[in-house]
Amino acid sequence: MKEPVAELKQTLNILNLTEAAQIIDQSLMEAEQAQWTCREFLERLLHYEIVRREEKQLARRYKWASFPELKTLDEYRLEEQPSLSKRQFQQLRELLWLEQNYNLILLGPPGVGNYRKNLVMERSSKESVLDLRSLPRNFP
Repeated sequence: MKEPVAELKQTLNILNLTEAAQIIDQSLMEAEQAQWTCREFLERLLHYEIVRREEKQLARRYKWASFPELKTLDEYRLEEQPSLSKRQFQQLRELLWLEQNYNLILLGPPGVGNYRKNLVMERSSKESVLDLRSLPRNFP
């Protein structure tokens, strides 16, 4: 006869809830210690599965996009680009231009970081605006 936890893991794997199956032992112990209700336990387990799927999906998209480096707007040093004010930078960061279907064109002489800014904006826009669950599978 199978151990109940092993059977539960197998069922989760059959349902393709592989991330939840990996942490079921730990989650069960934590639930017993914290005296979670059944609803709380299930909610936390499924939330973990969803978060891990989104992380893996985003990693696949970054790999597919072949960015030369992954940088965020938090890492951007505004002092390196004196033509961009802090106010303008904050407005770009809010991504309203993307929601309103505007194009953003970065102009400047070679070697001042326009390409890098474009990659940062692209990465930021994918993380901040798009609901990953609503995108088609072939979306970059």
